Parts: sequence; structure tokens; C-alpha cells
Amino acid sequence: MRRVNKDFNAPPDALQRGFEDKKNDLLKRKSDHQFDGRIYNNAVKQELREIYHNKCAYCESVMSDDAFTIEHYRPKKGSYSYYWLGYEWSNLLPVCEKCNNSKGDRFPVEVPSRVSKNSDKKSRVKAPLLLPNSSELDIDAMKADHPYLLGEKPYLLHPEIDEPKDFLYVKSNGELASQIEKEENKYHYERADQTISLTNLNRQILILNRRKLIENFENLIKTQTVILLKEKDNQHDWDSSIKLAFFGVFGFIENQLKDDQEYTLTAWRTWRDIKETLFKAICKDNQEIEQLLDYALDLYKNSRRVG
Repeated sequence: MRRVNKDFNAPPDALQRGFEDKKNDLLKRKSDHQFDGRIYNNAVKQELREIYHNKCAYCESVMSDDAFTIEHYRPKKGSYSYYWLGYEWSNLLPVCEKCNNSKGDRFPVEVPSRVSKNSDKKSRVKAPLLLPNSSELDIDAMKADHPYLLGEKPYLLHPEIDEPKDFLYVKSNGELASQIEKEENKYHYERADQTISLTNLNRQILILNRRKLIENFENLIKTQTVILLKEKDNQHDWDSSIKLAFFGVFGFIENQLKDDQEYTLTAWRTWRDIKETLFKAICKDNQEIEQLLDYALDLYKNSRRVG
């Protein structure tokens, strides 16, 4: 999962028109409203495809046309229906079939579903917020980042509101885990843990793909290290040889952080902690190799700063 920027105030025209056409029936029939799939599958689907670079909002896998589904972050049907958000732009995410099937209509929140009449505690959102002295919807309160909705404290991370890097951690074996200790912040720990569980982000194929990406980075660096050290005595310009050996590899790893690449959270964590995630496994307490890799990384980062 990665942070994605989407303008909540600029929904596709087809979605806006569809909402206006269906609004009266939606408010009347609520969760029994028949949602029009054609609205989602035309301009909405294409725009989400472009914003997310055809990747699943949750697992970051590139999606085929068959696997591409439009997910309602807050479900429009089910035990806790947010029916009034069925056509809300900030509530729509492109999700692969497997993540979508895993999540279903589940949407756990921290606040209780019911509170006593005399309680001052917040309860789960059960109906849309209306404008004062009006029967009209408060459109701003329908946006996913509005305090009215955030006040119920959802557990599922929203890639257009939350920064997944602050919550999720990729282990060297490819598994996802909470970045936050439970004792440090129980709610944030639960958000990471339940996001992984709800969308099944640790299914075997995802663990394998994330691990393969890390192993690919490690093998590239290891190969260049072996080649360089074999030719060490024949090098006339050591710095130039190091640049030739490693700059392309470091650049390749950085390139995997770009929005259109799969599993950018894995690449980001690997690059940020490269000494721990890659160098340590390659060096195996060999100080010569450790010094070589540290020096190569410093050269690369200095060249990037100068550039």
C-alpha cells in the first residue's frame, strides 16, 4: 500500500451526474437502492486506473482487466451500510479481486455501535449528515477525510488519507507487519494489523513477490561486489570503478519507488534501511565488503545531492 493523491473535490463527471440522478432514490431506499454499476465501470474506472497506475489500492499488484474491481472503502451494503457514500468519489478505490473478496462488507471501527442516550461518547456513523435546518446532504461531510466520518475511528487504512509508511513494515522475508508497537499506540497498531488481516495482505503470493523483490536487489549488489573485488588489483581509478559497478544498481532500486512500480512500500523500506536489509546479509561480518558498500553508497548519495 502506498499514499495516493486524489482530488476529492473533482469527481469524474459521470459519477457526479449519476449521483445527482440517483440521489432521491438513494436517500429514500437507503441500502435497498439499486446501485448502477455502469456509472462505476465507465469514466470512474478509467480515472481510478490512471490515478493508481493500474495497481490495487491495497496490495499494489498490477491488475488485469478481469481482476480490476471498484471497492467501496466504507461499504454501501451489509451489516453497517454507508449507503449515502455509494457514489462518493473519496469512498471509491481500485482494488484487485482477491483483496476485495477478502474485505467484503467488513468495516470495523473503534467506537461502539451503540451508546446509551445519556452517554457523551461517540457512536458509529449510521446516517448522513444534513445541512442545518435542511433535508439536503452535507456534501463535505461525505468526504472520507471529514471529521464526521473519521470520528468513528476506522481501523482500515485509507491510501488517500493515511500514510501507509507510518503503519506498515515489510520484513526481510516479505511479510507485512505493524510498524507500531501495541504498547506504544494500541489504536494505530490495530489499524496496521487489521488492514493486513481485512485485505489478506500476507497471502502467500504477495509474501513471495515482496521477498523476490528484496532478493533481486540483494543479488544485484552481491554480483557487482564479487566482480569488483576480483578486479580490484587491476583498477586504476577506484572511485570510477565503484560508480560503474554500483550506481546503476542503486538507481534501479530507487526507480522501484516510483508510483507506477509494484510493491513500492517494499522498495522504500529496503532502500531506506539498505544497510540493514541488504548490506548486512551480503557482508556477513566481512569488514572489507562492509566498507566498500558503505563507501559506494556514500558516493552515490553525494552525487545525487550534487546533481
